[in-house]
Amino acid sequence: MPSQKSYDMFFQDLISFEPYDYQLKVCEKLLDGKNVILSVPTGAGKTWASIIPFLFTLYDESMNFPKKMIYSLPLRTLTNSIYADVSEVLQKKKEFNDLTSIHTGEFKNDKHFESDIIFSTIDQTLSNFLCFPLSLSRRQANINAGALVGSYLVFDEYHLLDQKLSMATTLGMLKILGKLCRFCIMTATLSKKYIDEMQVAINADIISIDDFSEDIVKINSLKVPRGQRAKKTLTVKDGIINAEAIIKCHKCKTIVVCNRVEKAQRIYNDIVVSKQLCLDKSNVICLHSRFFDDDRKKKEKDLKRLFGKESNESAILISTQVIEAGMDISCDVMHVEISPINSFLQRAGRCARWESEFGEIYVYDILELEEREKLLVETDDEEELVQVRSINNKYLPYDRQLCEATLRQLKETYVLDKDVSQKLVDDILTEHELKNYLLMVQSDFNRSRIQQSWEICKKNMYSQTIRDIQVIEVAIIDYLFEKEKKFVPFKYQTIGMYKWSFIKWVKEILSKQDFDLDGDVIFIAEKKSESTIIDFDANDIDDYYLKVVRAIETVKNCYDTVFVDKSVLRYTSDSGLELGFGAASSPLKKYDKNENEVVEYKKDTFQQHNKAIISCYEQLFKPKLQFAFKQLNEYWGEPIDWEKLIKVMICLHDYGKLNTAWQKPMRKLQELKSKQNQQFIFDPSEVLAHSDFNELTDREIEQISRAKKKPPHAGIGAFVLVESAEEFIEVTDFDCLANSIATAILKHHGVETETYPDFEVTDKDYTQIERLLNGVNISIKRKARGGNLVNYLPTNMEEWVIYLFLVRILRLSDQKATMNVEEYLKQ
Repeated sequence: MPSQKSYDMFFQDLISFEPYDYQLKVCEKLLDGKNVILSVPTGAGKTWASIIPFLFTLYDESMNFPKKMIYSLPLRTLTNSIYADVSEVLQKKKEFNDLTSIHTGEFKNDKHFESDIIFSTIDQTLSNFLCFPLSLSRRQANINAGALVGSYLVFDEYHLLDQKLSMATTLGMLKILGKLCRFCIMTATLSKKYIDEMQVAINADIISIDDFSEDIVKINSLKVPRGQRAKKTLTVKDGIINAEAIIKCHKCKTIVVCNRVEKAQRIYNDIVVSKQLCLDKSNVICLHSRFFDDDRKKKEKDLKRLFGKESNESAILISTQVIEAGMDISCDVMHVEISPINSFLQRAGRCARWESEFGEIYVYDILELEEREKLLVETDDEEELVQVRSINNKYLPYDRQLCEATLRQLKETYVLDKDVSQKLVDDILTEHELKNYLLMVQSDFNRSRIQQSWEICKKNMYSQTIRDIQVIEVAIIDYLFEKEKKFVPFKYQTIGMYKWSFIKWVKEILSKQDFDLDGDVIFIAEKKSESTIIDFDANDIDDYYLKVVRAIETVKNCYDTVFVDKSVLRYTSDSGLELGFGAASSPLKKYDKNENEVVEYKKDTFQQHNKAIISCYEQLFKPKLQFAFKQLNEYWGEPIDWEKLIKVMICLHDYGKLNTAWQKPMRKLQELKSKQNQQFIFDPSEVLAHSDFNELTDREIEQISRAKKKPPHAGIGAFVLVESAEEFIEVTDFDCLANSIATAILKHHGVETETYPDFEVTDKDYTQIERLLNGVNISIKRKARGGNLVNYLPTNMEEWVIYLFLVRILRLSDQKATMNVEEYLKQ
């Protein structure tokens, strides 16, 4: 552990503030090999408390600490905000100015989690660990899970996770990884008893602001001088939240937080047309989940400009829970609809956030929904009845009992400070949280679902492990224009809506008869060759057509995108998507190079390809995996020569390419390529790993050479490794470790592979593998009948984790070396 003085200086040099004592304690615990649960109030500096220990150790090889940090948050808006804030600070330091990336549903500039610091939504982090990455195809499902092995994992605003799903899965993941990672869980509004239970489950140390009295005084510069009013006053109002009350109470900065998008839109529209409004309408901002990407990004920038620490402009923000956590904005007046106490306190954290600020918070109950606002659906399906009752709950998306209990307590509360807040949390949430925690324990923290996710690698596990939120993606189209041409469904940006909210819209639209277009205004996309509702993406080249929706049953059974004609929706950059008239078509998506874009391969030999992969591994991966290797030895229970095992894995991963039935068509393909163009060389003595090949121009010679029908190769390498495992895996349970390595080879091109074909390797070609494995005592089968390897797949958590760790190394090294073989052979 470095001296406190050195860490103190590092901290101040980076962010120009003296660290709090609790921040120093976080560093001390983490660098001492402990994991941390950090409980501090909003605005107390927990973000930097978790990040700076990683930066402090990043370039110091003497410290046994991870070289990758994955910082996970529950909301996309919050992830964007913290990524921007941290990146801005790090860009000022030369040694840290190229470390960060962001991975959300909106931003995917690091789809394989390769940066040193990755900011990600919890949905992206967990889906990658669970092998159904939301931003990758199923073919790549196993690439990113291993990124969490040997990494430093930060979970911010942890209390906002779904206790039965993402929260339980996160704890299950941490229990599985154990000492294979370091982690820091941060929360502002969990009850003390729940934190105590969690500490036992995941073996972490609790650091609470309550144990640092001097920090409390500093943070509460906040300690209001004698005679001054309280920093935050609280009033529960009798009426409902409304534009008139908001304008009347406005001073300089007002933030309004509604529970439903429709309410936020209604209040925004009422405010901007009010004659009582005495500020520029451009300084009235509406922000929620129903905006297209560019409009949302602009609004997030406007928020920081108008509600940031340096702003003196008068402004009003009307929003939903998308801003209730982590965003570094503040106001002097806040109006909120009632929500559970943990959500309420997060909202209150955006009021009087900074030193010398004072704030007023007004809380409003929600009246019963009017009949016109309710969804009326006839159904006998119990699940559908639950959803209908949910949308007709006036407190949606929150639990009614928690909202009512919170409102009762707040009626007796007149000021907010740290002690009052914690007492409210403990009084209202303890019983509820402990009840849900017991359910987590009974489910073994979703461990069986985690393993099932690894086994099937399908996105339908999302609703069982992360969020059970049924979402419909809505795209706005010009049907008259689209029906005259080939329809491309994946080109449009979409807006996600709660499925049953959208069904309510559909019901209202279909009930009206005054639409043009013969009533054809709602559609789903179907393949012309099929008649089922499908999922689609930009890699799918099938033709689609628009199928008219004339019954809500069709939408109930749809789990992807619905296309709605612009004549029945209204969209503006000010208030977002609404039911109405006058929208333009959805903006088009901005595509990066997609994974199935045409690639031109260059010829390399079996020797060149494998040596390039080894070189890539040694340059890009090995230097950053020393923590992982050390912890993996402890995880397995005995020392393992990881260098040797990874070398054998790489050398055997393409052993199936030495199969005569594979080499013959590939050599023929290269010969035909050389006859087409003399710049491509054919040497019949070479043993190939790849031929020169362009997917657009070489289809004909691919057919002639029969290269397209060459046998698969991955399973052969897995089979011979299992057969030879006892010779080179020098650990007690060598067969278990062999299962992990073999599965990494078996699935290095896709997660569905489970078999291997007949194969035979000639004596001449066998010398290739002997040269590569020089120094490793191993004999490898040269001939065998094909078979199934399902009995050699991982069976326990340890085998699964090591497989996921190894397959990531293999797949990424293989991909990079294939595209840049000459570069890596130079090293």
